[in-house]
Amino acid sequence: MTRAALALCLLAAGCAQAPGAVPTLSGTTLESGGARAGALAAPSETDADGGFLDAPAPAASAGPGAESDAERGGLLGFFARRAASAKAAESAPGEASPDGTAATASGQSGQSGGGLAALFGGGGKGPSPDAPDYRQVGPGTTLPFGEMARLCGVPERALGTRIATYPENRRNGYALYDTAPGGSGARTLFLTGFPDGCARQLTGALAMFGSAEMHEELRYGPAGKTLPRSTTDAAYEKVKAGVCKVASGKPCGRALSRLEKDTAFVTVYPAFGSRNWLDILLHDGAVVAVDRH
Repeated sequence: MTRAALALCLLAAGCAQAPGAVPTLSGTTLESGGARAGALAAPSETDADGGFLDAPAPAASAGPGAESDAERGGLLGFFARRAASAKAAESAPGEASPDGTAATASGQSGQSGGGLAALFGGGGKGPSPDAPDYRQVGPGTTLPFGEMARLCGVPERALGTRIATYPENRRNGYALYDTAPGGSGARTLFLTGFPDGCARQLTGALAMFGSAEMHEELRYGPAGKTLPRSTTDAAYEKVKAGVCKVASGKPCGRALSRLEKDTAFVTVYPAFGSRNWLDILLHDGAVVAVDRH
């Protein structure tokens, strides 16, 4: 499991001096003896809080065929809306899509990128209003743990210290930036590598990249049979089906190296030793899914 070992080395600076056991990647159970630490102080931040995924979706105008609350929320609602948009574009060439871009006869937007990139909001344009990273903030904003937002118009040199890249040693992939490297407390972190040129802002004390290979070893191995299925798990199955052409629950196989070129997991912890964490799935320059545990 060489790649897994390498991924775990991409910890934020300061891991060695932090208290508690080093947390594991998403989908595994953390040691119960680890210290349970609170997230970044915020009036609304409690253990009972469902985090960013529980925030209400953007309001839609009522009318015939309007979505119910259940349809608007969660991953299934997201896929349903994007699939409906793609179907409408195919049946009405040239008609504007819900995100305001003109659709071509092939169902892709007039901008570059199609297929899975278009489905998840990548392909050279910003995320759709449904996406977890649609919100935009200005410089100096502090986010509670579990929330994500875009910071645009700020050069990468102003984001802090680059602590990890994915794929490793590639400048044109995803990158993690730390505003206080060497610290052990929660602080602002940034993700880059998105086609709209905006950084994705998060809050946490520790962040690491994880590969698709590592995810499959955990999910499809013996331990995976007892793990609950999460939003990022379901989203990965969709991404994997499009790239690897395999059934749900089956490893990617020979196409894994192609999948890993632009697909990565990011795990963020609010504190060292915490039993809470955030899972993020990135694919084709888009934030596909976010899970808070």
